[in-house]
Amino acid sequence: MAVKPWIGVIKNSVPTGYKPSRRDGAAPDASIDLEYVYGYRCHDVRNNLRYAADGKLVYHSAGVGIVLDTYKNTQQFYMSHNDDIHCLALDPTGTIVATGQIGPKPFLCVWNCKTM
Repeated sequence: MAVKPWIGVIKNSVPTGYKPSRRDGAAPDASIDLEYVYGYRCHDVRNNLRYAADGKLVYHSAGVGIVLDTYKNTQQFYMSHNDDIHCLALDPTGTIVATGQIGPKPFLCVWNCKTM
């Protein structure tokens, strides 16, 4: 068995004047908001970039469906997947999107790219 001297250092390293709090170990009262997605999944999927009826681009990266307005450089996000999106389809009218994910329990989401 390997010697792990760092374990003792961690257990015995308590800052001077430290007093435990009830909030130690609790989740912080904070949230994060997605502002912009940099990237595009293309290494193992095909035909996953479409134009919507209003000219915006519809694509996916990781578990997020993205609608990009190329004129304003703004994005809207569809974030109901809990694993990576692996396929995307757009209906002939250019408003309804279907995205499917991979994983142990994959599912398909159908959403409107105008209203998200």
